[in-house]
Amino acid sequence: MLLYNHNFRMLLVSSIFSSFSISMYLLIEQWYVVHELGVPKLVGAVLLATTLPRVIFMFVGGMLADRLRKSRIIFFSLLTRSILMLLAALLAEGNFLHLLPLLFFAVTFGISDAFFWPARDSIITQLIPEEHLTKANAYMQTINQLGVVLGPPVAAMLLSYFSYSMVFAIIFALLLFSSLCQMTIKEPRKAIITESITLQIQEALQYIKTSPILRLLMLTFVIDNLLYIGPLMLSIPLFAESILAGDAFTLSFLQISFSGGIIIGGILLGFLTIKKQGRWITAVLLGEGILLGLYSQSKSFILSSILLCLLGICVSAINVPVISLIQGVVPKHLIGRVLSVSTLVSIGLVPLSYGLVSLLLIANISIVSILIVSSLSIVIFSSILIIQKNSFRKI
Repeated sequence: MLLYNHNFRMLLVSSIFSSFSISMYLLIEQWYVVHELGVPKLVGAVLLATTLPRVIFMFVGGMLADRLRKSRIIFFSLLTRSILMLLAALLAEGNFLHLLPLLFFAVTFGISDAFFWPARDSIITQLIPEEHLTKANAYMQTINQLGVVLGPPVAAMLLSYFSYSMVFAIIFALLLFSSLCQMTIKEPRKAIITESITLQIQEALQYIKTSPILRLLMLTFVIDNLLYIGPLMLSIPLFAESILAGDAFTLSFLQISFSGGIIIGGILLGFLTIKKQGRWITAVLLGEGILLGLYSQSKSFILSSILLCLLGICVSAINVPVISLIQGVVPKHLIGRVLSVSTLVSIGLVPLSYGLVSLLLIANISIVSILIVSSLSIVIFSSILIIQKNSFRKI
C-alpha cells in the first residue's frame, strides 16, 4: 500500500498543506486588496504578480530539481513561503501591509511555488516503484484539489472571526509544519550534475523533440488547456447568470460540481489499474469533447451540474495518466526539466486561453458558440489520435 510508504505519506501531507495554504493566501490576498487597501481595480495586478513569476521560473525550478536534492528544494520552498506569511502577519498587525509589500510577497510567493512543483512531481519517481506511479499521482491530484476546494471557504470563515494578521499567522504555521514534514523524507542520493545550465536546457528540449510519445503528450496538454479549460471555466459564471438565470448559490454549486468531479476522478484512478494508458487518454479526450458539446446545449441546472462533474472527472482521468507516462518514459536525470516544461505548457496556456475567450466574447461571439467549436476541435483531434497508428498505441 502506498500510504504505508513513509516518504510518500510525508510528501502527501506536505502537498495538501501547501495546496491548502496557497488557496487560502490567494483569497486573502484578493480580499485584502479590495477591502483593506480599497483598490479593487488592482486585484488583477496582484494576482498577475503571483501567477506570472510561477510561469517564468517554472523551467528554472525543473533544472534545479535535476541538479539538487528534490526534498531540500521542497523544504526551502515551503520554509520561504512560511517566512513570508510571518512577515505579512507582522506588517498587517502594525498596519504596514500596503500595496508594495503585498506585491513583493505575491512575486516571491509565486517564484517559490515555481520551485516546489517540479521537485514535488519528480521526487515521486524516486520514492515510488514505476508500476504504482499512476495511483501515486491520483492520490496527489486528489489531495491537491481538496486543498484548492477547501482553502477559500476556510479562509473566508477565519476572516470572519480573526484579523488578517492572525490568518496570516495560521498560514505560516501550516507551511512551517509542511516544511518540517519534508525533513523526515529519505531521498536516495543522486550523482552531481556538472554540465552547464545551457546544456541542461538543450538536452531536455532535444529529448522532447526526438521523443514521439512526449511530443504527443505535450500536444495533448496544449489542446486540453487551450480549447478545454479556458472556455469551460469562463463559461461557468456566464451559464449561471444568463442561461440558468441563477444567483451566487448557482455559481458556487456549479464550481463545486466541477471541482468535486476532479476529486472523484482522482479517487477513482487510485483504485484503477490502467494498462493501455495511451489509449485511455485518447478515449477520455474524446469523451471530454462530447461532454463539452452536451454541456454547451444544457439549459438545466441539474443537468449542467452533472455534466460539470463528469467534465471534472475527465480532467483527472487525463492529467494523472499523462504525468505518470512522462514520469515512466523520461530518464530520471531529465525528469525535473521535462515535467517543468509540461507544467509550464499547462499553466502558461490557461491565461492565454482566458484572454482568447475574453476577446471572442467582446467580439459578441456567444459562449455557447465558443464551447461548440472547442468541443468539435477536441473530438476531431482525439479521433485522429485513435485512427492513426501513433506512439499512443504502444503505451
